[in-house]
Amino acid sequence: MDDNLNLFSLVDEEEKSAPNKKRGSKLDVVEMGYKQAHTVTWQELFEGFDTIHAITFSSGLNFVYQLLDMFDHAEIIFGCEHILSSSMNQIIAYQDKLIERMREQSSEKMNDLLARMDKGEVRFYVSRGTVSHEKLYLLEAADGRKRVITGSANMSYHAFGGMQRENICFVDGDEAYDWYYSVFQSLLEESSDEITMKALQYADAGENIDELPIAGTIKANKVFVIEPTETTADDASEVKFILDVHNLADKLKPYMPKQDKKTSKQGKTIISAAQIVKLRRQIQNEKIKEKELRSEYPQLIIDADKQSATLNGEALNLHPTEEEIRHDVGLFRDYMDGYSRFPGDYEGMQYRYFEFANWFFCSPLMATMRDMAARFDQQRLPYPVFGLVYGQSKAGKTSFLETLLKMMIGQKPKISAPDFTRSGIENLKTNRARGPDHCR
Repeated sequence: MDDNLNLFSLVDEEEKSAPNKKRGSKLDVVEMGYKQAHTVTWQELFEGFDTIHAITFSSGLNFVYQLLDMFDHAEIIFGCEHILSSSMNQIIAYQDKLIERMREQSSEKMNDLLARMDKGEVRFYVSRGTVSHEKLYLLEAADGRKRVITGSANMSYHAFGGMQRENICFVDGDEAYDWYYSVFQSLLEESSDEITMKALQYADAGENIDELPIAGTIKANKVFVIEPTETTADDASEVKFILDVHNLADKLKPYMPKQDKKTSKQGKTIISAAQIVKLRRQIQNEKIKEKELRSEYPQLIIDADKQSATLNGEALNLHPTEEEIRHDVGLFRDYMDGYSRFPGDYEGMQYRYFEFANWFFCSPLMATMRDMAARFDQQRLPYPVFGLVYGQSKAGKTSFLETLLKMMIGQKPKISAPDFTRSGIENLKTNRARGPDHCR
């Protein structure tokens, strides 16, 4: 033990001598002693007890309801799945979707569950402000026996059915139970909302929004404060990583080998070495197509943070002289004055075209502006990513768009009508040079 204390002392001294390193907050760490490993079913792990208090980060609700049948009394907290800091709209959305999932069962099961909730035998809660990754199961028997089950396993068949590797530990006795029960009570009292019978039956994010668990807490407390959770660069990096994984998986999906008829019924996919070679060839061909697409369509890259812009790899001058600006504005005004020779309401047409031109020159920044609006919970409607010019024929629409393109990127790329398809547009979006993936 002395050696361990000396080691911690050395670490402390290193932290003190490195002022640029931020020291972490104190953690609650439980010291346990190893006895032996058991091979049991999940039923054997939980059976013999009458009451369960549990915290689970995610869950398989069919497993939850089957587990509840083993106990006379149960309280379950569903941990909050938010990755970033909580806000009212995130809480409402999460609670709405959680309750929606809880309703996905037969009417017979739902009636049984509601009956147990009415008797006070079963109570559900949803964590609100604190990001909870705890997986905790506290079991108690009428004869006084107590057990704590903890580790990495969420409340699901995948976790407890032996379908995936999990770290599952249990400790019997009062001391461990009492300490973990205080953890459960702390989360319950400080940052959890109860899912009542009425909420489970009627609550949603629409006209029954006042039946959501958070609404019940607000009514009871009169005044309610949502404390923001501190976010770090690691949080943002993790979100980006998850988005990148999903985007790449979607991109690779069309190239994946089809399931064999014999094994598809079992949900299995058999991949051979030859299929890997074929997959590599398909991806190479797709990359060639991407390069051709990139060469056909110019690449305008605007970096708002660095206040720089490049067109096809060459830096653009973002600080023209006043004389150059005046000259270009004059040319554009002369061009717009040319519409006065068109018949009909040419002034109205000039106004609409000029309005469209203002949006057009801002369009490369729309994805970034929509991203910022989403981050600060603002409307994204003022920042459209698509523009549509329509009207009577021979009103100069085509030449107007070609002029705007020439002004922005120096050429007039167009998609022919047969190529203007959903997949064609998706390819353009996929092969764009820059733009937040979730703000296309």
